[in-house]
Amino acid sequence: MQKPNIYLDIDGVILANEDYLSIGAEEFIKYAVENFDVYWLTTHCTESDATHAINYVMRAGNESLRPHLERLIPTSWVEHKTEAIDFSKPFLWFDDDCYLGERRDLEKNNAFNSWVEVDLRNYPDQLQREIKLLEGFVE
Repeated sequence: MQKPNIYLDIDGVILANEDYLSIGAEEFIKYAVENFDVYWLTTHCTESDATHAINYVMRAGNESLRPHLERLIPTSWVEHKTEAIDFSKPFLWFDDDCYLGERRDLEKNNAFNSWVEVDLRNYPDQLQREIKLLEGFVE
């Protein structure tokens, strides 16, 4: 089985709020970048420049996280995050929200199940648990 590309949102996924990383975010990011091609898919990185995204996350993280964040691949998109997804390869998209146009793009490409809805309100340790999902592709 081909390893999927990983696409990551920041707000409501990596960050629980503006001041705190979500539970398990640091471990999740480290594991993901060590084992997958990981892409930023966030409003904080829309024009292939990850500088703002990294600095935004680092407000809540410690410096040991920076080199791992720098390994995430920047994306470019204008209206829908799905514009940046390579639908020719398997992927997992970790995001807390998927807007109507993005849902349509996923459905059109038979990829709706590739969206992993992150719900930190009900599952604050979700990223910690999602490492097990990633491990299934590595073993």
